Amino acid sequence: MIAAVWSGSRYMTITDNELKVEFLTLSAGDVDNVDDLMKQDSRTLGFLPTEALSDYLRRGRVIGAKTEADGLIGYLLYAPSQSRLRIVQLCVSAEFRGLGIASRLLEELKNTATTQSSITLSCRRDFPAHQLWPRLGFVSIGEKPGRSAAGHPLNLWHLTLDPGNQLDLGLFQAQTSDEAVDVIVDAQVFFDLFKPDSEESQPSKALLADFLVDSLNLRTTDELFNEIDRNDDPGIRRSGRVRMQQFPQVTYSPRMMEDFEGRLRTVLPHRTPSQLSDVRHLAKAAASDVRAFVTRDRPLLNKARDIADLTNLRVLSPTELIVELHELLEGQSYGPARVAGLGLAWHRCTVNDLASLPIDAFLRKGEGLRQFKSLLDRYLTRPTDYQCELLKAEGNDVAIRIVSSAAERTVSVPLARVARTADRPLFGRFLVADTIAKAVEKDQDMVVFEQSGLSPSLIADLIGMGFTRCKDTYAKCCFSRCLSPEDALREMAALSPELVTAYGDASDLELELDCAPVSLAAEQNYFLVPIRPVYAMSLIDRQLSSSDMFGGDPSVLLRWENVYYRRATTSHKILKPPGRILWYVSRSQKQIVAVSHLDEVIIDTAKELLRRFRKFGTLGWEELYQMCAGDISRELMALRFSHTFVFRRRIPLNEVRAVYAEDGKGLTVQQPTSMPASRFQKLFELGFPGW
Repeated sequence: MIAAVWSGSRYMTITDNELKVEFLTLSAGDVDNVDDLMKQDSRTLGFLPTEALSDYLRRGRVIGAKTEADGLIGYLLYAPSQSRLRIVQLCVSAEFRGLGIASRLLEELKNTATTQSSITLSCRRDFPAHQLWPRLGFVSIGEKPGRSAAGHPLNLWHLTLDPGNQLDLGLFQAQTSDEAVDVIVDAQVFFDLFKPDSEESQPSKALLADFLVDSLNLRTTDELFNEIDRNDDPGIRRSGRVRMQQFPQVTYSPRMMEDFEGRLRTVLPHRTPSQLSDVRHLAKAAASDVRAFVTRDRPLLNKARDIADLTNLRVLSPTELIVELHELLEGQSYGPARVAGLGLAWHRCTVNDLASLPIDAFLRKGEGLRQFKSLLDRYLTRPTDYQCELLKAEGNDVAIRIVSSAAERTVSVPLARVARTADRPLFGRFLVADTIAKAVEKDQDMVVFEQSGLSPSLIADLIGMGFTRCKDTYAKCCFSRCLSPEDALREMAALSPELVTAYGDASDLELELDCAPVSLAAEQNYFLVPIRPVYAMSLIDRQLSSSDMFGGDPSVLLRWENVYYRRATTSHKILKPPGRILWYVSRSQKQIVAVSHLDEVIIDTAKELLRRFRKFGTLGWEELYQMCAGDISRELMALRFSHTFVFRRRIPLNEVRAVYAEDGKGLTVQQPTSMPASRFQKLFELGFPGW
């Protein structure tokens, strides 16, 4: 293989035969040699009269490359002005091409610069040299019609020697901002911005979102001109150059750029024109004042850490950038929403989460990694419309959901996945129940899960928790106010005409269960049941559990239905299903915190109750043994309840007493008590005030 090395300020050596090449300024005596070499490539170089060539030589404006054996093997003819150097001809003998001689001639030209801050030239795009100029560091800034009969277009090429010269191009200059983040976009992202909407272009186009206007500045480097120039369609090239004017162009240090290019070549491929342009684009970005580079190019993103180590330039995907910016703007919404102590919490998805997300655990059968990432990108790039949340258990990602409240009175879930773990059924039912609770907390009336984004295992959970299949979704109403059955159906019809058809023959009680926590004043029993804080933390009150360092038992707290044990005294035997329970947390709390449906009351021995409800409740054999005072034949009571919702506003004891006083009744909170539907609804409305 032939190779070349520098061996002096104006020499290079061809190492296969120690051939030394000298670079020097040619004189008038070299006119015949230059003319002969020119004629070898007259098809591309054109015709230059001998008188004109002699004038260039007399003025010292031709740099030559000579060997002792072969004489002149290359030359560069140029015309200087005060602000720039224009290359008129660059020619290297065919047998010496590919050895870096053209590059060295260009370096010699750079060394002649005094006041000049750029080098320019024009070249037909159908000539072989069209591929040379980007490799030498030039950028194609435009085109003009050629003078040939066929009118072949000429590309205008530009090489910066001084960053200040970019003003000569009429381009905006990027200024770093104290209030906004400056980022450089690569060609792929730039082209995406002007493409029709698609899954592929959407993440890039999201960079133009309104919420980013004051926090993000999109920039380019002049390397983008070369990317535009590679398109074969002249119309697209013209429009690309016009569109590029919309984005300020950064200035950069050419010397720093060359240094960074050399470093980047050690970790990035650079054989093809596209690969070389990627390297130069990154090098120019690194040599500017901007510290972030945005691309969809997966090979570059995979090398982001290496690039950062070499250049201190962060390489991000559009999705990563948007998530990170939104996290900065809305930092509070990214704090963990704890469910139970420190071990279980919802986290809004951050850039770090994306990097460590075990995607394989969330894929549906036949779904590819790229397909799922594209699906996530669709929502992550619109953080003001969608909230992407991860459920973490002891630091592990066990569930993911995308939530939107864009539709009126509705919480929509376009994506909900549960990781394949031993506790998948538990976390799946909790994801559904928690989403309903989230809607109730925000006083929304309906929850809709899109079937296309679901883990298949969630479908059974949705149906079991009162959701109805409607075309491509599963929907459920969750009214948090007092309504008549007729009003509930009318409001349901307004939200989803298809959903209301499923309740044509439903009883009031069935309708109330499926639209929980609504109160329809159905024919059933109503109770106030006291519960100790330690039990409330595990059974009904996730807010209390989340504020405790250890929290309740997640395997209990995450269930849609649970069991609460009490001693079976005479006063407790008033508890009969079907019914509604208002949970009064005693001792230090002294407030009603939640409402549930009472599904079943069972009175039996501790041993039998534990056998039947081992998977429910907070108590094991030791606690039940203490509750029955060591008498295992003593009867205890188990309350099986479901559809539990924490009130938006907790009702303090003094307000509870006031409601009872309105009915001329006193209140005892040591034992369960019954109440009429009217009193239940008064308390219900205090707990669920309208927003």
